[in-house]
Amino acid sequence: MEGNSGPRPTFTGWKDLQLTPLGLRQAAAVGGRLARENLGAIYSSDLQRALVTAQNIARPHGLEVQTSPALREVNYGAWAGLGEAEIKAGWAEEWAARKNDLLRSAPPDGESVAQMWHRLEPVWNEISERHAQSGQDAVLVAHNGPVRVLMCRVLGVPLENYRRVRVANCSISVVEIKSGAPPLVSCVNDTSHLIGL
Repeated sequence: MEGNSGPRPTFTGWKDLQLTPLGLRQAAAVGGRLARENLGAIYSSDLQRALVTAQNIARPHGLEVQTSPALREVNYGAWAGLGEAEIKAGWAEEWAARKNDLLRSAPPDGESVAQMWHRLEPVWNEISERHAQSGQDAVLVAHNGPVRVLMCRVLGVPLENYRRVRVANCSISVVEIKSGAPPLVSCVNDTSHLIGL
C-alpha cells in the first residue's frame, strides 16, 4: 500500500498518509485475492493506509475491521516524513547510533524496534490465541516493520535480523497457528496478485 509520500523513500512511521492511486490499486488487488478465503476476522493498524487496505479485504466478507494502534509502524518521531539525507543532515549522531543498533536505538521523540515489538506482542498473542482456539482464519493488516519483526519472532530468529525479511506493500504472508503446536510460516511476501499494477 503506497502512501502519499509516493515512491520517494521516507521514514513514514505514524504519519497518517492517504494511499496513492497505485496504493489504492494494490489494496483492491489484495482484497480481490483474499475474497474467496473463509475469513473470520480482520485486524488492522488504525493508520488509514493500512485501514483502507483492510477495508478492501473485509468488504467481500461483510466483516468490520477491528483496529488497534498497537499494529502501527514503528514511531519515527522527529524523522517521520523525512528521507535519509535529511535525517543525516539534522541528526548525524542519532542516525549513526541507530545504524549501529537498529533494534534498541530510537529516533528523537520516537521508538526503537524493540519498543515497537513490546507494544505489538500482546496484541499478536491475543489474536493468535483467539484464532488458534476458534479455528477461524484471520487477517492482520499492519506495516513493514511490524510484519518483519513478527516473522522473526514466529520463526524464532533474533529480532536483530528483522531487516533480512522482505515485505512488499500489500504482500501476503501466512502464519498457521493451531492450538498446542508451534506456529508454521507457510508463505512470506507473496505479491503474485500485484503483478501488472
